[in-house]
Amino acid sequence: MRKYLVLPVFFLATQLIAQTDRLTLNDLLEAGGGGRGRVAAVQTTPDGKFTITQEGGQIALKPTDGGAEKVLTSSPEPKLEPQLSPDGKHIAYLSQGHVWVVSVAGGEPLQLTNHPKGAGDPRGATDQHPQWNPNGKWILYSTGTKGFNELYVVSEDGKVDHWLAATEIYHGKDVIANVAADHGDAVASDRFDARPSWSPDGTRIAYTERSREFFSGKLKVLPFNQSTGEASGAALDLYVAKNDPGGAWAVNTDVWSPDGNTLAVVLQETNWDKIWLIPAKGGKAKELTFGTGEDEEPVYSPDGRWIAFESNRGVAEERHIWVVPAAGGEPHRLTNFTGHELGLRWSADSKSIQFTHSTVLGASGAYVASIDGKAEPRLIGQIRPSRFEKLGIVPEVIHYKSKDGLTIAAILYKPVNYQAGKRYPTVVLAHGGPEGQTALNASAAALFLAGQGYVVIDPNFRGSTGYGERFRNANVEDSGGGEIDDVVAGVKYLVDTGLTDPKHVGISGGSHGGTVVANAVTKYPDTFAVGIEKFGVVDRAIFLRYTNRNSAIRWETKMGGPPELKPAVYRKANVLPDVAQIKAPLLILHGEEDPQVPPQESVEFAAALKKAGKVFTYITYPGEGHGFQQRAHRQDANEREIAFLNKYLKPASTPQ
Repeated sequence: MRKYLVLPVFFLATQLIAQTDRLTLNDLLEAGGGGRGRVAAVQTTPDGKFTITQEGGQIALKPTDGGAEKVLTSSPEPKLEPQLSPDGKHIAYLSQGHVWVVSVAGGEPLQLTNHPKGAGDPRGATDQHPQWNPNGKWILYSTGTKGFNELYVVSEDGKVDHWLAATEIYHGKDVIANVAADHGDAVASDRFDARPSWSPDGTRIAYTERSREFFSGKLKVLPFNQSTGEASGAALDLYVAKNDPGGAWAVNTDVWSPDGNTLAVVLQETNWDKIWLIPAKGGKAKELTFGTGEDEEPVYSPDGRWIAFESNRGVAEERHIWVVPAAGGEPHRLTNFTGHELGLRWSADSKSIQFTHSTVLGASGAYVASIDGKAEPRLIGQIRPSRFEKLGIVPEVIHYKSKDGLTIAAILYKPVNYQAGKRYPTVVLAHGGPEGQTALNASAAALFLAGQGYVVIDPNFRGSTGYGERFRNANVEDSGGGEIDDVVAGVKYLVDTGLTDPKHVGISGGSHGGTVVANAVTKYPDTFAVGIEKFGVVDRAIFLRYTNRNSAIRWETKMGGPPELKPAVYRKANVLPDVAQIKAPLLILHGEEDPQVPPQESVEFAAALKKAGKVFTYITYPGEGHGFQQRAHRQDANEREIAFLNKYLKPASTPQ
């Protein structure tokens, strides 16, 4: 770490002692940050005897009868995205930024690709997303090793590696043609997932191509020669998405029907993410699902009669599995569970679905449910308990009105041993994105703070996903405006209901959450007693000059144009001229190699705060990008954050 200290930080060792009814900082490290991540469908060998697992950083076969695991790998590097071959004899996976394969029978893993790591955004400058051709032999993968996204295939023995397509187009021309002429700009790619997928017969590949002109994407189908491993013709444009004025949405989900005639695609033509059907040979898109709620991740049944999907219909902060006839009709929900259902997988006879269910407090289990709903879902194995269930804290959804009357949803955590009528110190947790969403599930960070005696509110301010396109784009040309009003309205709601001590309110956030923090303490200086600003943006014009190319395009779109055309919009998003208004002490944390939010943002912020004589602590972490990955850095950041909050929100408990 490199430290730029203007204010000493006191470590509250006495408050970090493990307790049976509270999370410790070590629990926080082990849990990550909470939040909803993608859950992969369970992969089982063709004979049904083993499932593919990742235990202790290694790929292993877990017997379905409960026997001892068979570990297939041994190197210390992380293993990602294991994919079982169609014949069940090999597993492809990612490690060290390359594609590898290992035999299910055992033996040394074989490295298939060896592209040098690319420039630009390190999060996408490697090989990613290996997928076996349905007939074996070839493995499709995407790569950012040249600094922009491309599709390749490699043979299962690693002897043949073919380029197929570029999925990013630069200024209307293929990126490849521009690398030599303008290397510095062309390699500054952000991570945009082309979501390539094989047709059932392995002769076509669907993927999304993006450019500045068509930033929301073109859905394309590329013919593939299974003998040579090369493209056998030009790609066909199936669908060109209307550009999202917020710059965030893109065509990135397409699923083939079993007969290969249709693609089920998630589109936002009707203000909500809905499933549409598009003929694979070209033709008019037909809407399959309707109404409110975000319908995502469609999966065809093997017989092609049904499509299962995830949706937040009914409860925007939960995700459940729904089933709709592929020919059209009314969808029905698979279960009556609360919480989240993810990672769905159809049975071979198309009569049931296997999925993972997690409760609001994080207990999880694998289930099988009949699609006719006539029987209760059957638990497979045992429930995996959650450490969070023993804390005595349960998150709940609240709703309140913002300054302009817009309804805002938030997740509320009351403190451990909560007493009605007592006012508590409060922490606002601002999520990133801004196109994120705080769901009704176990957030380790929020539960930790609630265990320390805080009321915690995690608002889904305007710009969040999960509430339709209009809500998500309500912050277009208004960064630093209504979203900050939404956050402060949440604090007012808690004060008015008697939960919050108005003199002891803090706010913390990373990425766009850090941006919210910087704006909140500047524009509402009397609301917040302390702020934790982690790798956020304080001047959007500076951000555009230093961030990666796709991120710059996205945010220029969201701002309504470049700074010279929208000076008032950019002025609203710039807190640097207004730091004199800040009253709250600030802790600023940033990775020194952040490819998303340039470290220059925090450099400028700290300089302005110092010039204005404000109280702040500025810490940078070498070798870290957007967010902190190294355990020592995460631990240090967590310790500093809780110490800083305790010092200013619970001063009586702070040793001097």
